[in-house]
Amino acid sequence: MPKIVNKEEKTNYICDEAYKVFIEVGIDEFSLNKFISDINMSKGQFYHYFSTKEQLIYQVISQKTLELINTIKEEYPSKKLFIDKLNLIFSLYLNDEDYYSNLRKLYIDTLHMYIVSNNEEIKEANNQDYKIIFNVLEELFQEEIEQGNFQKDSINLAKSICATADGMFIQSLMISNFDLKVELSNYFLEIEKLLKKK
Repeated sequence: MPKIVNKEEKTNYICDEAYKVFIEVGIDEFSLNKFISDINMSKGQFYHYFSTKEQLIYQVISQKTLELINTIKEEYPSKKLFIDKLNLIFSLYLNDEDYYSNLRKLYIDTLHMYIVSNNEEIKEANNQDYKIIFNVLEELFQEEIEQGNFQKDSINLAKSICATADGMFIQSLMISNFDLKVELSNYFLEIEKLLKKK
């Protein structure tokens, strides 16, 4: 009797193994044929789960992004201060632990695919990811307003904080001496000072 394979488990296994290779060699050096051979699959088996290398990359990024969002959601209630919550929301840019630096590497390697993508699935995923971030930021600002810490109209800055953080991330890729962690941390401290009720 043939072994029953759980498709979700197998997909997750393939993605986990691909992620390790992406981090080790980078997206540009990733060989799909070598990868398929290394995980002891036939091409036919692999293509049962993923139709292209790009689909595999997209699935890995989607899974890792969801994992990051869930990590942030789990840790968020333990943070009491505005600045700590803001640092957590942007932990991808600020945290130097391997988990975050590896994920940053993956995002950097695939940035061109996501910025200029005509793929509707990727466009929708980008929209959903930003909606989640915007909602969390707006809730954070609303909480500070309700506690009397911030001016009422400060919520209008929530989305621009995200755009500035992303802009600084891009800048850190283009300018060799741009310290993203320092610059972004200083920016958050300045924002907090500006928004505090006098």
